[in-house]
Amino acid sequence: MTVFASIKRAVLRTSGTTITEAYSSSDQVALEMADLANEVAADIAKGHDWRDLTKVHTITGDGVQTAFPKPADYDRMVGSSAVDDVANWFWGYHPFRSVNEWMQFVNGGYGLVQPGGWIIIGGEFQFYPAPTDQAAFPYISNQWARSESGQPKAQFTADDDEFVLDGRLLTLGLIWRWKAQKGLDYSEDMATFELALQKEQARDKGARVIRETRTRRADVGIAYPWALGS
Repeated sequence: MTVFASIKRAVLRTSGTTITEAYSSSDQVALEMADLANEVAADIAKGHDWRDLTKVHTITGDGVQTAFPKPADYDRMVGSSAVDDVANWFWGYHPFRSVNEWMQFVNGGYGLVQPGGWIIIGGEFQFYPAPTDQAAFPYISNQWARSESGQPKAQFTADDDEFVLDGRLLTLGLIWRWKAQKGLDYSEDMATFELALQKEQARDKGARVIRETRTRRADVGIAYPWALGS
């Protein structure tokens, strides 16, 4: 569904009028809705780890480089995700819980069971020690829009842009947010939106795999599948 289709429906339901364009319009309501559409869409995208926005990025290490840029469209890590060692299905990278923990390992030279650990600092993925193989992780893209030609975008700029997620959610979100801005009663409209959002999130969720944090230091023995103390 195009963003204009969502905006047109929202305008009709809030003001009872019909518009023919939004992002090039001179109509005040249309312009307000067009501006609000980006905010509503961003909130929807950030409120759930949508499969349609999930991508996998792979970093190739050389044993020397420790800092790697985030993907250009990176928004955030997938919740409860991990950085995996592509060469070894069993091991993954230990997530440093704080900058201080990362500094303690880097400055103190403490050992970590291979392949090592990671953290995001200064907009980059920092690894310790430097990865020698490929590391892969799932992330959520910030490009929740696309142009008529299918080019991913981080915001709507034209009427024929499309919302990557459900267009009905965008319409319902626009209705209650616009009413809230105008000081109108929006409680029922917000409840309708939230119910629709919950249903889409439940439908999108799919199966989840419970994974425990894989924290390993060099001096810690591994239990399963080996005997304790091995």
